[in-house]
Order: sequence, then structure tokens, then C-alpha cells
Amino acid sequence: MKTFEKYILRLEGVSKFYSPYIRALENITLEIKRGEFVFITGSSGAGKTTLLNLIFGLDTPSAGRIFYQGEEYGRLSRGRLARLRRKMGFVFQDFRLLPEKTVYENIYLGLEVLGVSPAEARHRIEAILRRLGLLGKRDLKVKALSGGEKQRVAIARAVVREPELILADEPTGNLDPQRSREILEILEELNAEGITVIVATHDESLYRDRHRRILVLKNGRLVGEYA
Repeated sequence: MKTFEKYILRLEGVSKFYSPYIRALENITLEIKRGEFVFITGSSGAGKTTLLNLIFGLDTPSAGRIFYQGEEYGRLSRGRLARLRRKMGFVFQDFRLLPEKTVYENIYLGLEVLGVSPAEARHRIEAILRRLGLLGKRDLKVKALSGGEKQRVAIARAVVREPELILADEPTGNLDPQRSREILEILEELNAEGITVIVATHDESLYRDRHRRILVLKNGRLVGEYA
């Protein structure tokens, strides 16, 4: 176990094949330290989303091993893996919000699954909405929000779980440059508080001059790393 103490996440030779001809990821080995902020970049189809899905446990690798805090996914029961995933928050590329539900309801649903009491949920939700400048939107239906507001709701839903790790898949993909900067600043603030953050993006302007670790994917392979 001590081998993994400084790493929150470790992948060893991870591959994902959807058929003999579709190799989404191939032989990925990497380590993420606790408290790191890491960008994963590459063009569309490079394997970024597949990699995040594997880390979050939404999919299983065709080969290789994934460890979270020293625990190997492949050795865990379904229940234990579900409990492990509660330590993570995922900001999906397509938001995955319920448009007919209010902002509050969308965030509350995730806490209800975790068994958080209504009183504690209300406290957490109002705190994160205030922090993200969304308290005034609390009772609006999601379909009435702008793209930037929806993205902030998606971040709020991930953060309200009080995760140790946040995965963000193209979190600024549908936003203008100003809103993109705002979203990245939010993620950097969370990282400064000790949360490990992994952002998948094809947008070079997001990570340029930010002095963060950058992993480069191409055709499902890890082909570069720099800071």
C-alpha cells in the first residue's frame, strides 16, 4: 500500500478496445499526485473522454489496472467501487442536467443518492450556489439558464459532494473566452483548497502559460508530458 501513498490515482498499462479495430486507449501508464492540477489534451477522438470514464468507473478497461488511493478497481466489489466513486466529482461535457428540474433540484439529486439529510443538503447547496454566484438562480429551471450558468451548475453538482478528485471533460467547450476563464478560475480555486483536478480539453488557450502538468493523448496513446 505504501507504494501508492503520495498518489491519488495510478494507471498501469490501461487499454480500452471496443472491437479489434477500435482502440480508444492503448497501454496508458500514469500517476497523479494528491493535490495536482493536470490537463489531458489531444484532438477529438484522442481518448480523453474514455480515459476520464475509466477513472470514474463508468467503464472498465480491456487491459491494465487502475488504482485509486491504492485500491485496485478490478478487485473491488460493486458496492465498494460505488463508495469509492463518491470521493470523486465529474463535470460532464454535456452537463447531464435535467432541464425541467430547478438548479436546486439538480444538485440535490446527487446528494440524495449519497444519503445526505435534507437539512445538510440545503446547507451545502446554498453555500456552493453562493460561492459560484448562482444563489439567485436557485429556483430557476435549468432550461432557462445560459451555457455558462449550466456549466457552473454542473461544477456545483460535482463539488457539493465534497470530493477529493474532480474530473472535468471539456468544461469550457461551449463557452466564450471570458466564461472559459471564469470556469478555469473556479477549478483552480478548488485545487488550491487541496482537491485534485483533472481537466480534459482540446483548447490550448486553457493551459497555455499556466505552469500545470499536461498529458498529451494521440490516437489513444500517451505521447507526451510537459509542464
